[in-house]
Amino acid sequence: MRVTEVSHGCTTTPAPRLSPAPPPSGGVPPRSRPRPRPSAAPHRPHPRPAGAGRAHPGHRVTARLGRPTLRTADGHSHDERRASWLELFFDLTFAGAVGQLAGALQDHPALTTLARFVLLFTPIWWLWVQLTFYADRHESEDATHRASFLAVILLCLGLAASAPRALSGSTTSFVIAFAVLRGLQLLLYARARHHLPATRPLYNCYLICFGAGGTLWLSSLAVPGSARYSFWIAALLADATGALAMLRPRRRVPVNPAHLADRFQLFVLIVLGESVARLISAAASRPWSLPLAIVLAAALITLAALWWAWLTTADRRALGTQPTIARFTALNLPMVAGIAAASAGLHIAILAADGATTIAAGPRAALYGGVSVYLFASALLPARKKTPTASTTRIATALAAMGLVFMGAIVEPVYLVPALTAVLALGLWAETRLRLVPVMPAPHPHDRPAPGLPAAGLHPVPAIIQPTPPGTAAI
Repeated sequence: MRVTEVSHGCTTTPAPRLSPAPPPSGGVPPRSRPRPRPSAAPHRPHPRPAGAGRAHPGHRVTARLGRPTLRTADGHSHDERRASWLELFFDLTFAGAVGQLAGALQDHPALTTLARFVLLFTPIWWLWVQLTFYADRHESEDATHRASFLAVILLCLGLAASAPRALSGSTTSFVIAFAVLRGLQLLLYARARHHLPATRPLYNCYLICFGAGGTLWLSSLAVPGSARYSFWIAALLADATGALAMLRPRRRVPVNPAHLADRFQLFVLIVLGESVARLISAAASRPWSLPLAIVLAAALITLAALWWAWLTTADRRALGTQPTIARFTALNLPMVAGIAAASAGLHIAILAADGATTIAAGPRAALYGGVSVYLFASALLPARKKTPTASTTRIATALAAMGLVFMGAIVEPVYLVPALTAVLALGLWAETRLRLVPVMPAPHPHDRPAPGLPAAGLHPVPAIIQPTPPGTAAI
């Protein structure tokens, strides 16, 4: 119905207005019918399994107190996801603990110290892995989650500060710091289990096995001396038993393979950065000379070759099942330990570059043995882009690096460290050549080459001779 006005006896239609204006003085505003609002379709939330919590693909929420979420629910385990700033800060702290342990190893290079290094490195690494998997499933901007991980970072500083003393035999402060971190980890799992019923089959097993492991760590305080190490080994076995529960189908909780691969890759890169800083500190404590420059350049190229070996092997597309994820996680332990031990050995080799003597068996085992263990573990990583021949070549390179441990008894570091670099460069070059060689498929019986162009890998097809009609000359 149109509204009209009468002006001097003529009927007019008012012009449309973009916004309401106040009526003139003494006038009456025209009446208008309110416009009906368009009906919106009811919002239907995406179906979500019971107990899965909220899943946010963009993960942009304000900090608040609330329930933990399962970020990998509703198919979001396949989202492209990168490490957050809090996770990077968390990784830096644990990499610092690994660096402190490697620094203590280079100050006391002996075979017995190397064995204790492995025993202390494993629980530090294992804590990082368990909290990384927890953050992969439940990371949020919830204030409780942030405060919990900041507390983990603070406690990890105490763990890192106590690592050098633990390597020399004083393990009490290390055990206390680890036990408190384990208690906080159990609280996080208990909170997620309470709010997310879908996680209860797996987290029940985690709470039992990881709780038993934490109890064994605390019980080791009652045992003096090196007898504590037996309790530690039993605790690590209990943790491994709990971790294998993720392979049971009824206990599986989805994870994000792309995010996990990104976290592991960043952690390896941070540990390599710590190793480069260790080389710089060794070179800064000695006067510059030609042997020092040779060993330093060879050491830096060696670390770069280890990083290249990781980039050419790690394949997140291969982490499609729980067994491959578990295998990938387990093999990263000797890889990171090998980098840390090799960096300590390189530090000692740089310090001994100007000397005319060889280095002891402990530093040689840390340097060349660490590189060998790293290469051997990387050859076994699950990967689709790696051919069996390339894996065999890497294993051969690892064996060649291990042979340098025995050659180091008679060869000085100024010659042997460049020899290690040459072995790595030659092995990686051979792997690249093997990857570039195309694998020709078997010829199909229906394949025919284009006219005038022979097809690669196919035998030329003979021309069919047509019979010549009578009375014509064949050309």
